[in-house]
Amino acid sequence: MTVATHDQVDTRISGLHTRLQITAAQEDLWQKVAQVMRDNAGTMDSLRQTRASHANSMSAVDDLKSYGQIADAHADGIRKLTSAFQALYDSMSDVQKKNADLIFQTDHHHSAKKG
Repeated sequence: MTVATHDQVDTRISGLHTRLQITAAQEDLWQKVAQVMRDNAGTMDSLRQTRASHANSMSAVDDLKSYGQIADAHADGIRKLTSAFQALYDSMSDVQKKNADLIFQTDHHHSAKKG
């Protein structure tokens, strides 16, 4: 994982920890979520670096295959994050859940508007 990506992931993890108001009792569940986020970022970074390093020599088919690997890894990462986050979410108070719902709705909506 590159330093920039590592820092960005740690910043996102720290920000979510604060925004989700994770309690001491939820910390172990949160650490599992954070580890999945780090693992997912590492996987994606590695795939992107490999794709970039071969960009000039890839055929159109190789390019599509490489993009497919990234898309598959992204989908797999979301499934892993969902599983880890479900346990944390289930432990949250109703107020925390409403807050989490708003954070995810706002963040995803904002991301969709950017892209």
